[in-house]
Amino acid sequence: MLQASHQSPVMMSGASFVVSRGVCRRRLSHSHEMEVQPEAVRDWSELPLDVLASVFAKLGAVDILMGAGLVCHSWLEAAKVPSLWRYVDMEHHDVLRGKKKKRRDVLCAMAKAAVDRSNGELEVFAGSEFVTDQLLKYIAERSPSLKSLSLDYCNVTNEAFTELIIKLPLLEELLISLCPFVDGDAYEVTSRACVQLKRLMLRQGPYGGIRDGALGIEMMHELRYLTLVNSDIMTEELVAIIDGCPHMERLCVRNCSNIVVDGTLRAKCSRIKTLILPPLQHMQNVRSRYIFHPDDSVFTDKFDDWRSS
Repeated sequence: MLQASHQSPVMMSGASFVVSRGVCRRRLSHSHEMEVQPEAVRDWSELPLDVLASVFAKLGAVDILMGAGLVCHSWLEAAKVPSLWRYVDMEHHDVLRGKKKKRRDVLCAMAKAAVDRSNGELEVFAGSEFVTDQLLKYIAERSPSLKSLSLDYCNVTNEAFTELIIKLPLLEELLISLCPFVDGDAYEVTSRACVQLKRLMLRQGPYGGIRDGALGIEMMHELRYLTLVNSDIMTEELVAIIDGCPHMERLCVRNCSNIVVDGTLRAKCSRIKTLILPPLQHMQNVRSRYIFHPDDSVFTDKFDDWRSS
C-alpha cells in the first residue's frame, strides 16, 4: 500500500516505483530514475462561454447569483448570458426561510439583478414575501415577454399589481397565493390586459374587510386551468365562469364555503375533464373553511410542472 507521508517503494516487473511528494519516480535496474509528472490540473475558467452557460442552466437564479457567478471573471461573463434568466424562481430556495434567510433588501437586489441580466427575455418569475411594490414596478418596466407570474405571501398593493399586469400582454399563467391586498378589480384588470391567460391559481385567506370573490374571471375566455382556494366566490359566479370559459379543462375549487354543490352544478361541469369541487353542502358545513387539503399542494409546484400535466 502507498503511504502518503513517506517514500514508499512498489515492485513491478523487475523495477520499483517510489512515490514522494506527489511525484512518481521509476527506479530502473541500472540505478537510474525516470520521473513521471502527475497530470496537469484542468483550468475550468478556460471553458468556452457556451459550455459554461449550458452548465449554469442546470442551476437556479439564486445559486448563480450567490455562487457560480462569483467564482472568476469568465464565470461571471457566462452568468450574464440573457437566456439563463428567462426562468427566475425566487420562491423555493433556502435563502428565503430559516437560518439562511436573507434580508428583504438583499433579495430584492438579487431579483433586480436577475431582471437586468435577462435583457428583456424574462418569461417566468416566482417571488415570495420579499417582493415589494417597487420590485413589481421594476419588473413591469423591463419584462415585456413575461408569460408566467407567481406571487406567494406578498404584501404588495392592489395598485402595484394592476400596474404590473397591464404591461404583461403575453401572460399565460398567474398564481396569487395569500396576497391579502390583491383583490377586487385586480381580476377584472387581468381579464382585460391578459387575453392569453390560460392558467389561473388563486389562494385567498381569512383577511376580512372587502369581499375578494372572483369577479372578472368569467371574462378570461382562454382559461384552461383554474384553481380557487378559500375564495368568497358564490355559486352563480362559478357558473358564470364555467359559461364564460369554454376551453376549461381543469377546475379545482377548495374550501369555498359559499359554493353549493348539487346536481345542477355538476351537470354544468360535465364537459370539464378534471373536476375537483367542495364536498356536498351538508358535509361542508362541518368543516373549517380554511382546512388545508392535500390537493392544495398544487401551490408548491412550479409552473413547469403544470405545463407537463
